[in-house]
Amino acid sequence: MTHGPGHTFANHRGVVPMLWVFVALAGCELIGAHLLLALWSPRAAWVLSGLTLLSVIWLLRWIASWKRHPHELTGECLRLHMGSLRHVEVPLATIAGVSGELAPGILKARDTLNLVPIAHPNRIIALRVPLETGRTRHRIAVRLDDALAFDAAILPRLSP
Repeated sequence: MTHGPGHTFANHRGVVPMLWVFVALAGCELIGAHLLLALWSPRAAWVLSGLTLLSVIWLLRWIASWKRHPHELTGECLRLHMGSLRHVEVPLATIAGVSGELAPGILKARDTLNLVPIAHPNRIIALRVPLETGRTRHRIAVRLDDALAFDAAILPRLSP
């Protein structure tokens, strides 16, 4: 999808369905734990139910944010999102390459920033200059709904 001088790339179709599974599991936990805990302590059951309900509300808000926060390629910057929970800005000059090949163990490596909860990433962005996010990161794992459109937009803009 194009907006002005930049591009946006949806990233919700591969992640949001799995997050809905968590909402369903939380609903089951809410009912089951409340009923079982109520046999022992009604007060504790209501406290746990309230905490679970707050967690479900937070999760629903996060799910809704995925569609509002696509990855963005504008000017000389790539802005990557993990819903509203996290975003990273990467100058294009620091990107060494983009690959669809995920080597074994690359997602577990300490220098890989994985912006894909639950689902499997379909692109690894290798960096020339490490990203500092509390830890030094040399790669960023992302998921895109249309990875080929992302490749077509970003690859010509990368320095050789």
